[in-house]
Amino acid sequence: MVTNLKTLIIQQIKSVFPSAKVYDEPVQQGLQTPAFLVLVISDSQERKLGATSEWEYVVNITYFPSDSRSTYSESDDVSRAFKMNFRYIGNQFHANKLTAEKHDGTLVITFNVKKLVREVFDGTKMRTLQFGGVYSE
Repeated sequence: MVTNLKTLIIQQIKSVFPSAKVYDEPVQQGLQTPAFLVLVISDSQERKLGATSEWEYVVNITYFPSDSRSTYSESDDVSRAFKMNFRYIGNQFHANKLTAEKHDGTLVITFNVKKLVREVFDGTKMRTLQFGGVYSE
């Protein structure tokens, strides 16, 4: 699921920002700007009724502007583009709680994605039920 989510986000970034480089792992050297770094920084599961669970992923995207002299205006443009174009991820997931913060010449965008998952049980279902000496089918 995490790999699929990251792939959809990267495809969407490339369609909205075709000239930007996109990384899915931290880069030690050789970062080409403008660039995005896409990471899924946490995931959690909350049990619901029956065999249903809600999975939640927190996505962190760091944008590295191309020109350090116009970092704030470029970051504002990218933030606006994210708010308009990333309400849904790949027409499969809702992006919730999108925040954008400027830190040390970068723009850090964070949002979460939730998905309802239902467990599928393989095996034989109960054929008869015995309760107090009475059988049902």
